Amino acid sequence: MKRNLFVQIAILIVLSSAIAVVANGFASRTRRLVLPGYYPNALRVPPKEPERVPPPARTETAVETTATTATIALSPAPGQPPIAVPTATIERPAGEPATTTAAAPKPAPPPVPTIDVAKFQPHPDRPAVDISGAEAAALHKAGALFLDARRTSVYEDGHIAGARSFSVWESDVDDKVNALFEERSDPADQNKPIVIYCSGGACEDSHMLAQKLWGIQFNNLYVYKDGFPDWQQRGGAVKTGTTP
Repeated sequence: MKRNLFVQIAILIVLSSAIAVVANGFASRTRRLVLPGYYPNALRVPPKEPERVPPPARTETAVETTATTATIALSPAPGQPPIAVPTATIERPAGEPATTTAAAPKPAPPPVPTIDVAKFQPHPDRPAVDISGAEAAALHKAGALFLDARRTSVYEDGHIAGARSFSVWESDVDDKVNALFEERSDPADQNKPIVIYCSGGACEDSHMLAQKLWGIQFNNLYVYKDGFPDWQQRGGAVKTGTTP
């Protein structure tokens, strides 16, 4: 009984193996099982990679070459990156920059209008006349007296060259006004133009000082309405410290 059982098992094993071999033979390449000991690529040797030659050392020449490279679709050796080939070459003398762009010439500044300082005549009917920066520059060039109505500490940080400190908010302003009257007691001197300025904009210190000077017979007063900031923007002469 047992012998028959073993015979039947052996027959089933042989039949199963035969069916498996036949089925594997008819199967596709992706589903086919490789039998043990079968290695079709075991004797195939991959091609030897070419030896890499180091680039020659660079020597100084009279001409430098700048090359722009781009990657193109070539078939490199197995395991190697895509091949880059030069697409453009530009030669230029050694030391010369790659590109030079000439700067556009700056436009010439507009001509400064000529201002006749003789037009600045006494005006006893009003304390002061507002003037522009160009007119202030013309009077400064002609040697007119400039008075700075800002505080002394601000004056010391920077003022129009030649201007005197006449801070309208400090206690000695009346003494300075009286001293100026003594200096110019002659009516001809009192009619000479005097320019007063402060910080421009909404600053009224210069007009307040003009009112004081007009009250003691100075009749040719002018307020530089844009003040010291405009003078700086114009590149006028500036001085620091306590002296004019």
